[in-house]
Amino acid sequence: MKRLAGKKDEDIAEPLAKKRLQAKANSLLNAKNVDIKTLEGFVKLLKDSPDNGVPAGEVMNVLEVIFKNLLKRITREGDEKQALKIHKLYEETWLLLRENLLVDSEGAVALKVCMQLIKVEAKHPIAPRKGWPTHRIREILDTLLNSEETPTNALANYGKYCKNLDVLEITLKQILELVPKDDFKDIPVKAMNFLSIVNLLDFGKTVLSTADYHVESAKSHAFNLEQNQKRLNNLWLAIMTKGSEVEEKLHRQILVVLLERVINHLNDPIQLTDFLMDSLHQFDGPIALLALQGIFTLMQKQNITYPDVYEKLYNMFYPRMFFNKYKARLFYLADIFLTSTHLPENLVAAFVKRLARLALQSPTEDAVIMIRFVCNLLLRHTGLQKLIRASHAIDEVSDPYNDSETDPVKSEAINSSLWEITLLQKHVVPEVANAARFINSSLPIMEFDLGPLLDRKECNIFDDELQSKAKQFALNYERPANLALPKNEFVTKYWEFI
Repeated sequence: MKRLAGKKDEDIAEPLAKKRLQAKANSLLNAKNVDIKTLEGFVKLLKDSPDNGVPAGEVMNVLEVIFKNLLKRITREGDEKQALKIHKLYEETWLLLRENLLVDSEGAVALKVCMQLIKVEAKHPIAPRKGWPTHRIREILDTLLNSEETPTNALANYGKYCKNLDVLEITLKQILELVPKDDFKDIPVKAMNFLSIVNLLDFGKTVLSTADYHVESAKSHAFNLEQNQKRLNNLWLAIMTKGSEVEEKLHRQILVVLLERVINHLNDPIQLTDFLMDSLHQFDGPIALLALQGIFTLMQKQNITYPDVYEKLYNMFYPRMFFNKYKARLFYLADIFLTSTHLPENLVAAFVKRLARLALQSPTEDAVIMIRFVCNLLLRHTGLQKLIRASHAIDEVSDPYNDSETDPVKSEAINSSLWEITLLQKHVVPEVANAARFINSSLPIMEFDLGPLLDRKECNIFDDELQSKAKQFALNYERPANLALPKNEFVTKYWEFI
């Protein structure tokens, strides 16, 4: 009971502390002359938080309101001596806000307060600075860049503000000036922070068409896409210069930045060929997959040819891929690569067999995707439907398919069958078993859309199955009052409780 009472007291104490802070802030702002000592007390409160028992988030929110009002006031009033003291405390507050940016529990509030204060500074600049306070963005980026660990929470929150065109442009300008002097291999943490910031620079159609601005006055300065694309090209050149011989984690992040933010805006993307080819041949797993996606983009837009692309794609399908964070991207790419109906049947047959074989040992959600994928490939290449007819003649013992062969054309898949799909009809999960029954009758007319399946998790399948099964159970409409069976129950004719 004492424990509960203590918790109740804490629940009451927090709103009271918040009200006291707000009341004290109102008194400070309503006074004709600003009490510098009281203002110093608020800043000290943030400095000593949370040791003083006051949540840092509450103090930061109160300081936001205070300085929003004070910055407006000191630009109108002419007391320079008081203005200097307020500016000094304001700068000290900014340092404390930057420290809180890297605290997971306080980072979101700290960044929100920083960005709100930037809005006020843009409208009421602190002399001798004028206009958009770009130096504040630089301070935020400098804090994120020099963090001892990659501040994922702070970066995610800052990424939301990068959807505003003014913040986006200023961030790009500032990050160009903050390129590390050392090679990435010598500063892996700082390099990862740098690449994570670059990955926030989204020049996509959604951001450009929405055309949001953080500061109202910035709307008068139109966003110049061509000029910013030039800056992005210079930034990528700097990354390529610093990013050689890095560890796998950094190499993967460079590829992510390239594919998601840079490749569509490069002046001469054909120069990426060597980098992507080396990444594809020197690494396996996620790096090879990302490199393959880059090569596919070059094949689409630059008409480059890569003869071994299907062999490399084929060898990316192996049991360990189920634990790959980019496996949805692999299915997506494979579906695009195998779209053409002019591919050799023995090549496509190898993919059909590899997918069917992997479905036997895959997680439930992946088994459904691969079964649907196999069905789509059989619809595109009608000649491969002979594999279905051969399912009754060939089994796992006499199967000529060689799954250890790295060259799909030499795997003898064309002479095999789809006994794996027949076996999957006995799968313990009904959704997998039902999906595998497509070979028992005429194939569907339309291909399955794999898109919605790529985002499904095993828990989604479990929930769907639970809902379908729950309909089979009748519920008791009489609330039981004791251990006895409900009256008029059929079994009471034959049994009774002793």
